Amino acid sequence: MKKACLSIFAILLLSVSVLAQPVQKAEKKMKLYNYSKAIKILSKSMDKPEKRAEVIPLLAECYRMQQDVFNAKVWYAQAVALPEAKPEWYYYYAQALRSTGEYELAGKMFLKYAEMQPDDPKGKLYAGFCDSVSKSWKYKAPQFEIRPVANINSPQSDFGPAFFKGQLVFASDRNMELDESGYGWTGRGYLDILSSNPAAPNEFWGDMKAPASFKGKFNQTYHDGPATFGKDNSVYFTRTILQDAKNVNKIRTNLLKIFYSSETNGSWSKLEPFFLNSPDYSVGHPALSADGTTLCFVSDMSGGAGGTDLWICRKQSGSWGKPENLSNLNTQGNEMFPSFTEDGSLIYSSDYLPGYGGLDLFIAKVNKENWSAPENMGAPLNSSFDDFALNYAPGSRNGFFSSNRPGGNGSDDIYAFNQLDIPAPVIPAPVEVPKPYYISGVVKDKISQKPIEGATVFVLNPNTGKVSVLKTDADGVYTLLVDRAAELTIKAMKPRHIADCMPFQITEIKPGTTAQAPRDLFLDKLEVNKTFKIDNIYYDFDKFNIREDAKPELDKLVRIMNENPINVELGSHTDSRGSFAYNDKLSQNRAESAVNYIVSTGISPSRITAKGYGEHQLVNKCSDGVKCSDEEHQANRRTEFKVIGYSQPNAVDQFDPDKFYKGEELDIRLMPGGFFNPCK
Repeated sequence: MKKACLSIFAILLLSVSVLAQPVQKAEKKMKLYNYSKAIKILSKSMDKPEKRAEVIPLLAECYRMQQDVFNAKVWYAQAVALPEAKPEWYYYYAQALRSTGEYELAGKMFLKYAEMQPDDPKGKLYAGFCDSVSKSWKYKAPQFEIRPVANINSPQSDFGPAFFKGQLVFASDRNMELDESGYGWTGRGYLDILSSNPAAPNEFWGDMKAPASFKGKFNQTYHDGPATFGKDNSVYFTRTILQDAKNVNKIRTNLLKIFYSSETNGSWSKLEPFFLNSPDYSVGHPALSADGTTLCFVSDMSGGAGGTDLWICRKQSGSWGKPENLSNLNTQGNEMFPSFTEDGSLIYSSDYLPGYGGLDLFIAKVNKENWSAPENMGAPLNSSFDDFALNYAPGSRNGFFSSNRPGGNGSDDIYAFNQLDIPAPVIPAPVEVPKPYYISGVVKDKISQKPIEGATVFVLNPNTGKVSVLKTDADGVYTLLVDRAAELTIKAMKPRHIADCMPFQITEIKPGTTAQAPRDLFLDKLEVNKTFKIDNIYYDFDKFNIREDAKPELDKLVRIMNENPINVELGSHTDSRGSFAYNDKLSQNRAESAVNYIVSTGISPSRITAKGYGEHQLVNKCSDGVKCSDEEHQANRRTEFKVIGYSQPNAVDQFDPDKFYKGEELDIRLMPGGFFNPCK
């Protein structure tokens, strides 16, 4: 429901083509923010393999917009594996990973996004947040204890706690049945304002009674809540009114508005609209200060920093003054769900400040009219999920906050918190960190000897069964941090190049130094009409069957074709001894025999042809009648392959090294069989 409160909140479909294809129908539902119905349509389309590449990113987006981070993570993981994966898919995948607490992989995905979108600062920014949470923040002492609250939570969304005359007041969408009148964004009902009493009067750390609808004419047939209450028995709350919707591109868009009322002798006055309500932007999430002179609210009106911003109005002569943007607290992201403490500090949630993930709770203290830098309120109030809408109970050190973390009743739930007395922190003695030890090498072009930038280098550590992924820089250099002796295997690759690999023995770790590879790695470019010799292909005299000692060399060509989308001609050559006709036939038979072996390994016959050249392309002087040694004749008896073209996209299930990113660590079982075999 937070997403509903944040943006454009309710959408009605005016015209839908009954002839639209399933994916098109789903996209129309998504444009209307009707994600629950779009998911149903898209899920059925997943049964069609030809539609999967189109459907997967749409399903990921639907779950993201519903803030179902677990399903979003599953589908974005598949989306980034698709050909031509978009940068934003990596970003949203990283956000889902961060929300589920997988900070290390999330950081890598954010850096991948930063590589693809270097002008967007969010990639490196969020990668830094992930690094902080997974390292130094682990050791922060908790300042609060929390517990789930019995009786008041439901499987639907419950959030936005506030206090009025000894009652807990909050918003919930539990009351409407899930029929066609439900809210299409989430598939649930609309928000109402509910209230609950503590089992012991004014004891909000204990048990609560079952909630009921809040008394007063506040709940309508659309969204109502959350609310805030003043010491003068006034109430300000968020409402969405269907009749006031504006029409944009045939889609009716409903905005948040604030209404207020006052209670006298148990009766509420007529609801009045807040003076900033507008058909052009939203205002919502009101919060009154303890003295009732300041109203903080959330809006996307012009003049903000981006997303949704915090604004305040101050009461002047009984009326609210002009809005002021809290520019030193707002960010490019979303700030929302404010509340005031009794000393005037402001608590709110943000998704763009250093945090654990999703929305985090922050506190900013006030000195006169100046706000201090916001501080993250830490775990366990904050988690990798959305944590928001915190309110202290009057005159106490405890209260309630909202979260969609796992373990609750479902969706958003309300949790109780109690502030702890924290002793002064004990600063540990500094620990000397050992200097790192690296291995480094260079990848070059085999012909030009120039360094190759952007080559992918895979390093296998057999002791751990893990494969580290590196990328070469502009000088062709790759570097890997190592922490113990091992017999590594290193393989360099680049699309449309023949890979190269070698063993790398590390017998001793020398901190603060870098060990150089025993040799450079050379990649041979696979260009059309370029010919490559296959070494050590021997046949018995006057025979053309493939001998066992020839298979390892032919397997190298199989591996090259599995790693590159090339079509080849395999040519066999003889020496000049024997007649032309005899050598032509023998070489053709030998070439066909080699091709048949390669096809038997799974290479498509359409990608390889056999050509016998006989003695027509000698590499030396040893033609008919010329006396030559056995070694000179042997030089002419050779097998070669020539690149004659490239396979069509998706015609070959090739291994693409560019799909891997720097810093990734893989289980060896995820690599193709025999991936490192030729390196031994």
